[in-house]
Amino acid sequence: MLQLISHIGLLAHLAVTPSVPEPSAPRVVPFDTTISISTKLSGIALNLESGGRVRIVGGATKEVRVQVTDHGKHCADCIVAVSQMQNAISVRTGRARTPGELADLQIQVDVPTQTNILLTSAGGQVEIEGIDGFVSGTTEFGALQLLRLSGAIKLETKRGDVTIRQSYVRGSVHTSDGRVLMEDVGGGVQGTSSRGRVVERRVERVSTVQ
Repeated sequence: MLQLISHIGLLAHLAVTPSVPEPSAPRVVPFDTTISISTKLSGIALNLESGGRVRIVGGATKEVRVQVTDHGKHCADCIVAVSQMQNAISVRTGRARTPGELADLQIQVDVPTQTNILLTSAGGQVEIEGIDGFVSGTTEFGALQLLRLSGAIKLETKRGDVTIRQSYVRGSVHTSDGRVLMEDVGGGVQGTSSRGRVVERRVERVSTVQ
């Protein structure tokens, strides 16, 4: 429990850190940038105000690469800003002329395996794979697809299915309207749905009581 609280404190720090200057100037889509990490990356915060399909993949790398492209209809006023402050990184998307309007974007983020993630999306499918850390976030709609995670998670979609596979985690996943599928999962994770089934296949829970 104490470790989970410390993770929450770290993500709270990530949420406010990017507000400190100096952020990079927003750039238009398509966007592609790579940031070399000289020290251990504490985490990455993503605020996707224009929504879109996001895929976050952890791997054996010392870099963070962010790619944003048009997935369908061209978005002439879509902008992306990536900021680095100490050992945290912020990624923001939005629209210059029509703030709050969603866009059909494809967002790919490659990070070191041991990275904490804080995600806020206006809507769209979320895929997270190969992360060892604390992963927290919400999307207004869209499926959550989680694979090969370890650490702690707290993820929610307001409309869409949730699938978690091949993971050893503690925490929770929730959908307000959709199915939850947990398959080959260990640890102390709970899956809930306000309006849908919760399906468990080969789930082993470990008690946290000493």
